This record gives sequence, structure tokens and C-alpha cells, in this order.
Amino acid sequence: MIEINSLSKTYGDVKAVDAVTMTVETGTITVIVGTSGSGKTTLLRMVNRLEEPTSGEVRINGTSTLSMEPHILRRQIGYAIQGHGLFPHHTVARNIAAVPNLLNWPRDKIAARVDELLELFSMDPAQFRDRYPADLSGGQQQRVGVARALASRPDLILMDEPFGALDPIIRARA
Repeated sequence: MIEINSLSKTYGDVKAVDAVTMTVETGTITVIVGTSGSGKTTLLRMVNRLEEPTSGEVRINGTSTLSMEPHILRRQIGYAIQGHGLFPHHTVARNIAAVPNLLNWPRDKIAARVDELLELFSMDPAQFRDRYPADLSGGQQQRVGVARALASRPDLILMDEPFGALDPIIRARA
């Protein structure tokens, strides 16, 4: 469960997020809708501490995110950002495997998971595993970004407009 209590973020005189309070129950899908610039991305970034709140608190399963080291928190959360956010100097396989590597998964388990996700997103592992992001279309890059968010099988996945560049068939599979 995610509990967001009076969460705010200001940049000088600008309130990017203003006292948001909400609860997201475990096992549910919640969508945050708003106009461009309304603070949706900032709110998500505060949940995984890519942005520190000006005030308020986020609790995940009863634990304040402020009580955790940010890098430990982020390893427990899948995060697919607007655009793809891939490491340009890493192969597709290494991009997808980023968090499982940080979690010290065995190499064979990582390789199997990378191939499983590539197949899920209709990207032949033999063809795409060793390619670099610059060699992919925008939609393919976006699929790899979503695959990376799913790679470690996290209990919590934050997605910031991850399907904008995906066709309807791939979107339905994800």
C-alpha cells in the first residue's frame, strides 16, 4: 500500500504539487490524470525519492520512504519514465538487467528474464539483446524502458506515460 499524506513540492514561489493526500491499495492500478505541468511526474518522482518533498510524507507498506536510503528504495520500485531513459552506452540486455544486476541475481536468471521480457514485447532476443538504444526505433526504446521497469518483478511499479510510443497490440500485452 502507498500512503501519500499532504505531499507538496515547491520550486521558489511555484507549487508543483500542493498537499496531495491519497492511498493506493496493494494490488490495484491507479491512474493520475491531469494537464501538462500539473505535477503528475513530480508526484511520481517524490514517491521513489528522485525528488525530495518540500513537506508531507510517502509511506510504502507502512514505512516512510524518508527512513530508507534512496538507492535501496528505488531498487524495490519499477519505474518507467516519459521517453525511454535508457543508458545509451549499454546494450538492450544490459539496460533491462540493470536492477536485477544491482540485486545480485544469478546471471542465468537475469539472462532468462531479459529474454522473457523481450519476447513479451515482440522483440526477438537473438535480434535485439545486443543492440544499443540508438539502433532502435522510438517505440522499441519505449518497450525496453517498460521491460526494465518490470525486470526485477517489483511489487510497486510507477509508470509515467510509458505507453505513448507503443502500438495497441504491444500495449495490451504489457
